[in-house]
Amino acid sequence: MKPPVRCLEIRSVGQANAEMERSGVDPSGARIMATKQFHYNLKATGLTPAQANVIKQEMLSLGGEAAVAKGAASCSIAESDAILSGTLKQYGLLVEKLKYQSFALPDVGRAIGEALDNIAKRSFVLKGRTREWTLGKKTLIMGILNVTPDSFSDGGIFFDKDAAIEKALKMVDDGADWIDIGGESTRPGAGPVPEEEELKRIMPVAEALSKRGVAFSVDTSKAGVADEALKAGAEAINDVSAFSDPAMAEVCARHKASVILMHMRGTPGNMQKDTRYGDLMGEVFSYLSERVDYALASGIERERIMIDPGLGFGKSKEGNLEMIARLREFTSLGLPILVGASRKSFIGAITGAKEPERLSGTLAASTSAVLNGASALRVHDVKEAREAASMADAIKMTGLNG
Repeated sequence: MKPPVRCLEIRSVGQANAEMERSGVDPSGARIMATKQFHYNLKATGLTPAQANVIKQEMLSLGGEAAVAKGAASCSIAESDAILSGTLKQYGLLVEKLKYQSFALPDVGRAIGEALDNIAKRSFVLKGRTREWTLGKKTLIMGILNVTPDSFSDGGIFFDKDAAIEKALKMVDDGADWIDIGGESTRPGAGPVPEEEELKRIMPVAEALSKRGVAFSVDTSKAGVADEALKAGAEAINDVSAFSDPAMAEVCARHKASVILMHMRGTPGNMQKDTRYGDLMGEVFSYLSERVDYALASGIERERIMIDPGLGFGKSKEGNLEMIARLREFTSLGLPILVGASRKSFIGAITGAKEPERLSGTLAASTSAVLNGASALRVHDVKEAREAASMADAIKMTGLNG
């Protein structure tokens, strides 16, 4: 009679130890086994042929796997990527070996070690201008408040100040951790709004919410708008252009604001004209990594940065789905991830629903994002998103403690 054999889903050291304890494994053996039960595939890009060759040789010597570009061995190419596959234990040994190599390999080793440490993070403390939030174990819910006449889903509905304030307070009651105020539509095809007009739209609402003690961010790419909003009490700046305005980083650093850096290829006006990528995940990851480095170099503390892969911003339906499915790859950056799928066109393309009827699709996409590594959701329907995120959080955290 054949014994039952099943796949084990082990996602934490505590879970690994619990399984081994149930199987009667000796504690000393369990300690040795724990780091061998976590297998990772990593991709290092932009390596010199010498670096790629040494890494491949060292990884193979440890029993892991490594693949480099054709031509790396003969040094007939300028650069090579390296796709590595191994256990946590093997990577630890690799990092140690690279410390004593030339060709700037100690730096590569540190990058590998940092990526592995980042992947293992379960929670983050995100610092705003005057408050902070713990993300990861509980998903942060950001309520969308568009004080615009032309946003794709709710344009014009909350253009009136009183209606906007009432909506914001309702979202807080429904469970929003903060409100994201936008005065310039970033829907596909939207044109820019003058700074004076954007300030005219958002400032009365920002000042009113500040007086009521409501935490809020402002969705803007203009440093002048950000400066005034932060003076009025905003905790964060949600910049879909990730500092296209050269003055934006300085403004955020000076106010000690939280920043959300998003990937968008092009501008809202033209971003959907070409959604083809040779390597979608690689391009988005590299862009966000560079923008994070820029923010840090500009004096913004790491604890004040959140990243957003930019669903719907220069991506096709297939690209949006791929990013949700592979969202965990962005955890290598070691920062909380915001996902904004709410009512977007790719949901309509799949379900056939118009914008106001896309709640079910939004919740499905958002739940998948949380289970795949998202720490925050930007949504129109706060109450429903809070409930869905609570369920996803409970599932995600099962077995991860210890």
